[in-house]
Amino acid sequence: MAASKKPRRSKPTTSADFFALEEKVWSELASTWRGLPDKALVHPGACGGWSIKDVMNHIAAWQEATLEALPELLQGHKLPAGQYSIEKFNAMHNAEDKDRTLVASRRRLSRSRRELLSFLTAVPEGQLLDLKSRVGTWVKYATYGHYDEHLYSLQEYQSKKSRARLT
Repeated sequence: MAASKKPRRSKPTTSADFFALEEKVWSELASTWRGLPDKALVHPGACGGWSIKDVMNHIAAWQEATLEALPELLQGHKLPAGQYSIEKFNAMHNAEDKDRTLVASRRRLSRSRRELLSFLTAVPEGQLLDLKSRVGTWVKYATYGHYDEHLYSLQEYQSKKSRARLT
């Protein structure tokens, strides 16, 4: 469910840059659902056929998977082949999360982000920032890179819903 227009971001060069960028892009993403009524958050169509609640659970699922994968990768182990096929993973978790309430989805996303960021504070800077490594790639695509994948679609949806409330 990638958006068609991803902003170009500067690559972080320090851990502080990474955490500042993560916070900036997170704030942009979270602002897309702030102020929208709950009904708009569970309505399909925010990001392809997904609702904002679906996107919340999707991001949380990948953050949870990252928390499982990173310790293995940091120890130099390889992940089992096919364990994290993007399409299969997304379909499986979307089906599992279909009946999760909006309140539970918000809590899950908050918890997974908090736990992941806490874990990342202990990752050596060189590994955290190395986008040529499996660790750095997982980190980027569980945080700011992943938020950016959905940001444009959610901004468009927010704008559409805001205009609809004004008319």
